[in-house]
Amino acid sequence: MASIKRKSFSVEEKSVIIQRLEAGESNATIAKEFGVNHSTISTIKKNKHKIEPLFNANVLKPKRVRLSSQEQVDSALLQWFKLQRNRGIPVNGPMLQQKATFFAKELKILNFDCSASWINRFKKRHNIVAGKIAGESLSVEQSDVTEWLSKVWPNLRKKFSDDEIFNADETGLFFKLTPDKTLKFRGEKCSGGKLSKDRITVMVAANMSGTIKKKLLIIGKSKNPRCFKNVRSLPVDYESNHKAWMTSDIFIKWVRDWDRELTKKNKKILLLVDNCPAHPQISDLRSITLFFLPPNTTSVLQPMDQGIIRVLKSNFRKNLVLKIIANLDANENTSSAKHPKITILDAILMIYDAWNKLTSATIFNCYRHAGFVQDSLSVVSASDDDDDLPLSIWARALDKGLPMGNEELEQYSAIDDDLATCEEPTDENILQSVIDNGQDSDDNDDDGLEENCTTPTLSEALKAAEVLNVFVHSNFEDDNMKKMMSCLHNRIRTSYYRNKSQKQSKITDFLH
Repeated sequence: MASIKRKSFSVEEKSVIIQRLEAGESNATIAKEFGVNHSTISTIKKNKHKIEPLFNANVLKPKRVRLSSQEQVDSALLQWFKLQRNRGIPVNGPMLQQKATFFAKELKILNFDCSASWINRFKKRHNIVAGKIAGESLSVEQSDVTEWLSKVWPNLRKKFSDDEIFNADETGLFFKLTPDKTLKFRGEKCSGGKLSKDRITVMVAANMSGTIKKKLLIIGKSKNPRCFKNVRSLPVDYESNHKAWMTSDIFIKWVRDWDRELTKKNKKILLLVDNCPAHPQISDLRSITLFFLPPNTTSVLQPMDQGIIRVLKSNFRKNLVLKIIANLDANENTSSAKHPKITILDAILMIYDAWNKLTSATIFNCYRHAGFVQDSLSVVSASDDDDDLPLSIWARALDKGLPMGNEELEQYSAIDDDLATCEEPTDENILQSVIDNGQDSDDNDDDGLEENCTTPTLSEALKAAEVLNVFVHSNFEDDNMKKMMSCLHNRIRTSYYRNKSQKQSKITDFLH
């Protein structure tokens, strides 16, 4: 009997075989189709844990990937290479050799010979190929986008429905920045400048169908802002560090918490994120398949960057301007009218409201615009602009003597689009991460930048609810709104009297 000829499969072919086996096809059928022994197919399935990370990293063509004998140097050099590529800096072989030698020296690795063949194996391991740099600035390689959408994405999305596919991304937000201050702050750097004191980072995530919007993650500078005093719960998740940036520790915690939540519900999802330095690989996830988009393509491939974040910020800034106008109306002749106090709690409530206003049609359209949806389904325009008054009219109300034009409004909406959300690694902290030392600590308890503020008491909330209840029932015909208002009034009243009864332990308390 003639022996079956040995055949080598690429990473891409092995991934397809694994997917077919998981879909229910038999080992015998696939082995016969490819003309190999059953044991070959079994070995591919057995090595799934090695093949999938390579496939997810877009390493598709190699048939054999050898591990580096110097894993620390390999890891440090790969981080450095990704950083240079994200900056748009061209990198060649001699530059890689020089940097690898530098990392080996700093890591105190003796007798390391960074030869041309070592660099060639490094490039093959990580699917690094030669290419031309188009233009003087960073540009998206359309061929990378096209190849990923045509080869990687179809196989990846087969395992998940539209409801189970999520994208997550961070964005920086100047939460106190008013329209009249936009021009004054133009071009100021966020790190170490005045604007950095009044910034937060917002992590947004939603599924492809637009039916599920993940609870927002807000990252601030202070661990315990004064405005959080007596606040029992927030409508968002909150973390902190001294720069209000996303860090590896915060990202890992966020993903693992979500993974545990999904495991309890017996649900599995695909989570797409960019490959920024604050997004490390996370092992042993049970319900989340974490997938990193190819480098230098996220501005085109990332759905959150195709309009979702823009609409979210637009809704937030409208809320901010409305709050300022309400302050003007309430304090016409006071200094606070021109300088309203916006706390991080105010910002959280406004960004939470802005997130709730985002429609499923907008989210779905942004996934489609990124190329994730191939059908021709017609959906509503992704404007999400259903306000009675445009932002321009609200902005003019801030200062009737100096109405804002389109250019200023454009600048106001986009002022923090390029705000950094994580720290780019230097050689020193690349080495630090490679030798598995800790990240930045989040021990910033100083809240001197926040204004003194207190949350309303139950007594104040009850009075406000009573006034609002009368207003709604007197001015609105919507029965649902009236029912919700009555429910809210009853809940606050119940909380008030329950709290009061718990404090009254003596009969004399009732006589005051």
